[in-house]
Amino acid sequence: MQETGKHYEKAYWTNRQKLQYISGIVIITVSVIAGFKYVFPFVAPFVIAYAVAVMIEKPVNRLARVFKGRKMIASAVIVILFSAVLCVGIGLAAYFGLAEIKSFIKNYEYNMVTFRQTAARICFNMDGWLGLSDGQCLDFICRCMEKFEKTVDNGGVSQIMTKVVTISVPAVIKTITVTGSVIICFISVVYLSVVIDNVRDWKKENVFRMEIKAVSDSLYRLIHVYFKIEALILVINSILCIIALLIIKNPYAVVLGILIGIVDMLPVFGTGTVLLPWALFELVNKNVTSAAVLVSAYVVTYFVREIMESKCLGDKTGIPPFVMLMVIFLGIMIYGIMGFILGPVSYCIMKALILHLKIEIERGTLKNT
Repeated sequence: MQETGKHYEKAYWTNRQKLQYISGIVIITVSVIAGFKYVFPFVAPFVIAYAVAVMIEKPVNRLARVFKGRKMIASAVIVILFSAVLCVGIGLAAYFGLAEIKSFIKNYEYNMVTFRQTAARICFNMDGWLGLSDGQCLDFICRCMEKFEKTVDNGGVSQIMTKVVTISVPAVIKTITVTGSVIICFISVVYLSVVIDNVRDWKKENVFRMEIKAVSDSLYRLIHVYFKIEALILVINSILCIIALLIIKNPYAVVLGILIGIVDMLPVFGTGTVLLPWALFELVNKNVTSAAVLVSAYVVTYFVREIMESKCLGDKTGIPPFVMLMVIFLGIMIYGIMGFILGPVSYCIMKALILHLKIEIERGTLKNT
């Protein structure tokens, strides 16, 4: 009984400690969110450069031996090679993607005729399934399209063009800004690779070294496990989707395959969000082979994600699947589309700092604060 009492005494927190803990959580949460929302965009190239410099440190050290210990040359070579591979990959995707978009625009009238014929055939099949007289479903669709065309004719086109111009100008500015940031990031990687040991020494001597270590360890696990596996899954599933679409002779296989791979990365969604309705459409259209290929692609991509996440991720990130889903959703709500990355990163930083705060309170370090 005495031991139990001692254990209860250790676990007991005073009201002052509880208030400190709650206040700390609020301050940490607000600071992290505000930091990523308003400060991070300005320092992002340098933060990313440091992360990349840490990841390529071992290859740089090995290659530096060839250049008599000159790390700057070694890191420059690795960055150039990586950039070349990245540019080739993006270039090939852009080449095939633009060719497919060009083909779509060139054959727009033919595609629309094919679409109308397919839609009419499906509508007639639906009439039979629903027990309606021939042409009722098609008539309903035509009436809906007529209402849409009237909406467009009543000033809709000008509104659409205004929106296109409004979106295009900021998009061009954003593209130039991102391109400049990427160049700065690559240059920073080269410089940081040389002084990375000095940065480590600074972290060890800093007054916030414990907090920095807690955050660094948490982010290291997140980047080296979660993001690396997710990027690999994106590449594999995109390639599988492209192959499936090439098999069914879809003229826009590359663009659609990459888009399906990106959809697969989003929380809740998956390749089935696109592939299963598409397979159902092909089945209704009596293209059984195409439907079978699309369903097979969904099954394969589903198991690729499940196997890689369960085998490679597991509990290594320290974030349960439900929490990860919630974190990504909240991240997207707070930061926009970048919340897919910034959400988990923010969570890891908050969790590390809050756990550190809890330890400090239990030790009594904050007793007089």
